[in-house]
Amino acid sequence: MNKKILLIAAFVLTCMITVAQNVGSSPEYIKALTSEWKGERFADGRPKVPDAILERLKNISIEEAWGVLRNKGYQNQFESGWEVINPDEPMTGRVVTAQYMPLRPDLENYVKAQGKIEKRASQGGTNSWPIDVLVDGDVYVADSYGKIVDGTLIVITLEIQFMPNRKEG
Repeated sequence: MNKKILLIAAFVLTCMITVAQNVGSSPEYIKALTSEWKGERFADGRPKVPDAILERLKNISIEEAWGVLRNKGYQNQFESGWEVINPDEPMTGRVVTAQYMPLRPDLENYVKAQGKIEKRASQGGTNSWPIDVLVDGDVYVADSYGKIVDGTLIVITLEIQFMPNRKEG
């Protein structure tokens, strides 16, 4: 019985002193993950790869791109099963990634409260938050764990693809 009380007390104490975690990555965290980048950055910390480089990338083959990545030590940067939307158009860009977890009401309340602290949009739901940071030249990649029923991620992604004059960051 005493062990249970001690474990519960330790758990409660740990929860009380744990610092709140951002629902999005902080600029400092993004800079730490991309510390080798020496160029300009967006306000959120993302590397601002010049548009001219993105345009040049459209003219190389996937094999050439893989050759460069492998020579730099990136051996495990592959994901299969992508659906090509526009097979005749190369797609390049600065990737903004998002991961959507299955909804839990208790976690949703926390995420929304944390989003309010981070000054994220209160309209449009939490799935709009990653979209809010997109600028021209970005590619939005979202892992929705295969969600289909009542899903809206694909609709939002397609809207972004055709939205001209997104804000510059």
